[in-house]
Amino acid sequence: MYREYYGFTHYPFGKDIPSDQLLLYRNFREYKKRMEFLQKHGGIGILWGESGAGKSAGLRWLRDSLNKNRYRLFYLPEPPNSVPDFYRQLALAMDLKPAFRRIDMYCQIQDHIIELAKEKRVLPIIALDECQMYPYQVLESVRLFLNFDMDSKDYAVLILCGQTELKKRLKRTVYEPLTLRVTIQHHFSGLDCEETEKYLLHRLELAGVKHQLFEPDAVQFIHQVTKGNMRKIDHLAVQSLFLGAGLKNNSIDQSVVDTAMQENLWA
Repeated sequence: MYREYYGFTHYPFGKDIPSDQLLLYRNFREYKKRMEFLQKHGGIGILWGESGAGKSAGLRWLRDSLNKNRYRLFYLPEPPNSVPDFYRQLALAMDLKPAFRRIDMYCQIQDHIIELAKEKRVLPIIALDECQMYPYQVLESVRLFLNFDMDSKDYAVLILCGQTELKKRLKRTVYEPLTLRVTIQHHFSGLDCEETEKYLLHRLELAGVKHQLFEPDAVQFIHQVTKGNMRKIDHLAVQSLFLGAGLKNNSIDQSVVDTAMQENLWA
């Protein structure tokens, strides 16, 4: 209903936004610089932030921005239950038929990485999501299978992505052999208040509305209650627009957002 009332060409706060239309806010620009450094120098990258802070969008941008002749991204969205399960998932992501035994899968994956890097001149980038839920044995195995030529070569880039608990977990002494190999770290911290206003307007403009529908007091309130978390901003903006259309409001003020807040489980 609100789409027709406000004249949107499509729903403005969907999660299917193309990566080339993402708002380049300060934290995201820093993320891009660090990803470019990681691609050039190799090693391990750690990405963390609370749910909805932009990690998945960052990985989509990385996938879409890569030169396919030089890089190949392998993405595992779910945490494995065991080391063999991890090897099996990764082999399938690489379009390999997983071997039966664990050691054979290990060799199979290493051989494929070496073939890509040395023969085809393609750098594999392995991105693991939800790493805060990975068993210790799997994270240790990840470190070990990246050991090439007696740990003298970086034939692949590894990205460990997870929620805030991931960084807290990696500070434990038992993970020091892994963290010593880390090349870059990045915390997805969300938007500041000014960026929240730009983000709202950016998403409205992409959907065909060229003016700010959210009043200044509504923008400040949205930032205050979401703390710049983009997924929460999206949800609250949609609910506010839905209520605003029902009230026949031409714009969204704080009272509308406050009413919309009552429908949020995270509020």
